[in-house]
Amino acid sequence: MPKILLTGGSGFIGSYFHRLLPQEDIVNFDLVKPTFETKATIVVGDIRNKEEVEAVCREYPIDLVISLAAKHHDFGIEQDEYYDTNEDGTRVICEAATKAGVSKILFYSSVAVYGLQTACTTEASVPKPDHPYGGSKLAGEKVLEAWCSAQPNRQVIIIRPTVVYGPGNKANMFSLINQIDRGFYFHIGEANNIKSIAYVENLVEATLYILKNHDQPGVSIFNYADEPQLTTKEIATKIAETLNKKIRFTLPLSVAISLGKPFDWIIALTGKNLPVSSARIKKLATATQHSAPKIKEIGFKPTFSTLLGLEKMVRWYKVYKKQQ
Repeated sequence: MPKILLTGGSGFIGSYFHRLLPQEDIVNFDLVKPTFETKATIVVGDIRNKEEVEAVCREYPIDLVISLAAKHHDFGIEQDEYYDTNEDGTRVICEAATKAGVSKILFYSSVAVYGLQTACTTEASVPKPDHPYGGSKLAGEKVLEAWCSAQPNRQVIIIRPTVVYGPGNKANMFSLINQIDRGFYFHIGEANNIKSIAYVENLVEATLYILKNHDQPGVSIFNYADEPQLTTKEIATKIAETLNKKIRFTLPLSVAISLGKPFDWIIALTGKNLPVSSARIKKLATATQHSAPKIKEIGFKPTFSTLLGLEKMVRWYKVYKKQQ
């Protein structure tokens, strides 16, 4: 197994790479140390810092970079911060890889590069980012494309996942589960809009499958989304069933947005990132459908179904809640 520089490896998705890769082969490079146990080499550093990235590439015989480090939250991040990490940090990685003689980089981008499109996207869809996060991820992809084209032996693999969830995640899916558990969730209209999601173990297994079975020079782009694609109502209903809860209300979108307005004012006054806002309600009610035909074409079959993935996360949520 090659020596792997795993940037952002202390986070949620990174923890699953530590579980599924030989830990002795990982050099974990992150702003913080992992909170989980690992036999990997731990280096605290910032991908935006040229000296730190070059130093870690000099010290260890890196054969592959898996770049997970990113600014990605919807709230509390200025536009420049997205680009400082997702574009400029990627440029620093590329420059360090060049000096160290590394010829292969795998980069986690996002389906956010597509923006909100009415049709289901594939890897052939034209990116139209409508948020700085998606724009900065696309800019990072362009940096990698330029780096790859400079030498014929270089290889770049770009993974564009949908919303990633699973045990240990405390972001969007966690908030949805928590709202359903507390009785604060309601269906918005018919709630028949598709929400593409990706269970974390499937995503990491798919990534490792690509590394093993897709050894082509140049730039390769893969979407990742689990099948079957579920509607917002189906996702929420499955969560509620696993929690032994019932979703008792259905509200028209206009009414739901109105109910979210007071939370907008609180957010504006306090600067707190609340789980409810009119923007979050609109986002929940909007279809975000992305398909991943290329990973299917090379033969990957996920271990976990979407419904089983949701069950696993809810079971973890119950344990986590008891421990708090």
